[in-house]
Amino acid sequence: MEIRNSEQHLDWLGRRRSTRQFEDREVPREVLERVLQGAITAPSATNRQPWQFAVVTDPVMRGQIADAVQARAIEIRKIIAQGHHADEYANYGDFFHEPLAAAQVIIIPQYREYPDLIANLIKSGGGDPSNYHTASAMQAELCSTSAAVMTLLLQAHAEGLAGCWMAGPMIAKTRIEARLGIHAPWQMVGGIALGYPDEQPVAKPRKPLDKVVTWFEAK
Repeated sequence: MEIRNSEQHLDWLGRRRSTRQFEDREVPREVLERVLQGAITAPSATNRQPWQFAVVTDPVMRGQIADAVQARAIEIRKIIAQGHHADEYANYGDFFHEPLAAAQVIIIPQYREYPDLIANLIKSGGGDPSNYHTASAMQAELCSTSAAVMTLLLQAHAEGLAGCWMAGPMIAKTRIEARLGIHAPWQMVGGIALGYPDEQPVAKPRKPLDKVVTWFEAK
């Protein structure tokens, strides 16, 4: 789509959807490369670009990842069922693995933390870094990688793809990291189910600006 003005662009952004059902259609490698190229245009603290992406198109490995998440979700459901909140949880855990099982592509973003240079400089001057919001408190690398995930989703939208950015797969973090060979200092941060959409989700309401924005304007 050609973006001709800001209103059209805003409308285009509003038509992006989190999608959980996908066509059984392979996503070409060149399309995925553009999606990832979009991701790495994101800003990052001191341009460290603290991200990596595991892109899983192999159906066997995709199934293993989805199965790992499902297994953990079942464990959680059994534990909750022993208490008083079984009805509240119900089949909620299915949302953690079903999009992964349906997607033609699973992307696992990762980030790494860097030494807190500001904290070290404060220490060298005899100060206490805990009195300041230094890089560790800023979670700069996590913020940067989250920005990369968003630009990835937008490029996917531009390619006619749909995605579902999910925190749920983190319940199987250890198993997924082991399967994909993710080692420290890198760590998984959620998962993305990606493919050509096989549904048209209805737009969900957004909170109005007056509920989420506080203005500080010149008097």
